[in-house]
Amino acid sequence: MRVWWKRWILSMLLFGAPAAFAVEAMLQQPADLREESALVQRRGQPLLVLFSMPGCIYCPDVRDNYLAPMARDADSKLGPVIREIDITSQRQIRGFKGEAVTAADFSKRYKVRATPTVVMLDERGAVLAEPLVGSGMAGFYGAYLDRALETAQQAMKARRKGGS
Repeated sequence: MRVWWKRWILSMLLFGAPAAFAVEAMLQQPADLREESALVQRRGQPLLVLFSMPGCIYCPDVRDNYLAPMARDADSKLGPVIREIDITSQRQIRGFKGEAVTAADFSKRYKVRATPTVVMLDERGAVLAEPLVGSGMAGFYGAYLDRALETAQQAMKARRKGGS
C-alpha cells in the first residue's frame, strides 16, 4: 500500500471518520402524545418538542447543548417534558386525541418548515409561547429558550387559574 493511502486512512480514523460515521442521538421520541399529555398534567410543566430532521446542521447544537441537559434535569419529575420529532419521518404516532398521524404530518400541524424548531405545548397540544426557529442567535439561544419556557409556564398557570 502506498504511503499516502495509509496516511489518508490514518487521518480519517483520527479526525474525520468518527464524525462521518457517528449516529445522531435523538431525544426521546413520542409514540403516543396522550401519554405525554398525562405527564405534562402531572408535572404542571409544558411539553417542549424539538422538531428536527436528518442532516440538519444546527439541530445537534440545540439538542446537545440546551435540550438534552434540560431533559436530564427534568428527569427529577419537576421540569418540562422534552421530546423530539423528525419532520421527515413517516413513523406513526398517536396525536393528542388518539388519532394516528405520521411525524411529518404532525409537524405540519404546527407549521414547522425549518429545523431546528422548538415548540412549547400544553396538555391539549396548544402552543404556549412563540416557537424558537433556528439556533444561530449569536450565542443567546439559552436566554431565548429560558424566556420562552418562562412564558409557557406562566401561560399554563394562567390557564389553570382560569379553569380553561
